[in-house]
Amino acid sequence: MTGIIIFILKAVLFLLIPISFIGFGIKKVDYDFTFKLNKKCLFSLIPLAVFILSSAVVIIPANSVGVRYSALNGTSKKTLDEGVHLIVPFVDKIYEIDTTTQERTDENLSVQTKDAQWISVETNVKYRVSEENAFKVYKGYKTLDNLNKNIIGNYAQDALNTVCSQYNVIDILGEKRNEIIEKTVALLSEKFENEGITLTALTLKDIDAGDEIEKAIKEEAVAKKQVETAEQNRLKAEKEAETKLIEAQGEAAANAAKTSQLTDEILMEQFIKKWNGELPKVTGSDGNIIDINGILGGN
Repeated sequence: MTGIIIFILKAVLFLLIPISFIGFGIKKVDYDFTFKLNKKCLFSLIPLAVFILSSAVVIIPANSVGVRYSALNGTSKKTLDEGVHLIVPFVDKIYEIDTTTQERTDENLSVQTKDAQWISVETNVKYRVSEENAFKVYKGYKTLDNLNKNIIGNYAQDALNTVCSQYNVIDILGEKRNEIIEKTVALLSEKFENEGITLTALTLKDIDAGDEIEKAIKEEAVAKKQVETAEQNRLKAEKEAETKLIEAQGEAAANAAKTSQLTDEILMEQFIKKWNGELPKVTGSDGNIIDINGILGGN
């Protein structure tokens, strides 16, 4: 918007320049035309001076940088920050480049895996022009539209191809996905840096390997889960058996310790303490119960 206003002002000043020459009177003398300076109209030259001065000033708006192109020295590597700058009139030309975050989405990027499978990937790339290296963008592509059309999608696909060619399709769709994204981001960042661009985010929104492959992957995942469950059950059973064995060994050791401590004297002492004074009744060979206490004349 600022650039448009400045352009309009310069156009108005440029149109006022011819008017400034009204201050020069034309006088006819002997059929010859001569010019006579009208000193009172010298102030009419002010628009010309203002036009020249305005051509020496450029204003770079916020969130932008200016790339200077000189008719004498070509493109300058030093960019102009936002604000007011002096340039050489009619020699320098300033190109404004937006440095805010840009975005590109590609829905069907086809890449090949290590096991010769083709997958379709939807990518979203967020990037912005580097303030220091914006001259590379101008020299290579002139505008952000050209950059977005010719570079961003192609570089994203090339980086994905390079990384995915190192992995099988099952790894890409499964546990290696985050690792693949990290490697792609590193490679794409390097490619962008060479073009004067900074990668801010890469998102893989969808990876489609086809119905048959995805079905096979799901079946493999189910089988793998079953194996993991069986292994967990086996380890659990082994743990329980081990626990029981330890408990049994501990109980046997405790009983053995108790038995080793029982002597004849201790057993007799325990018997005497627990005896109620009655003699036991025993069973004879014919099955009759004999009361020993009665035989001995006890009560």
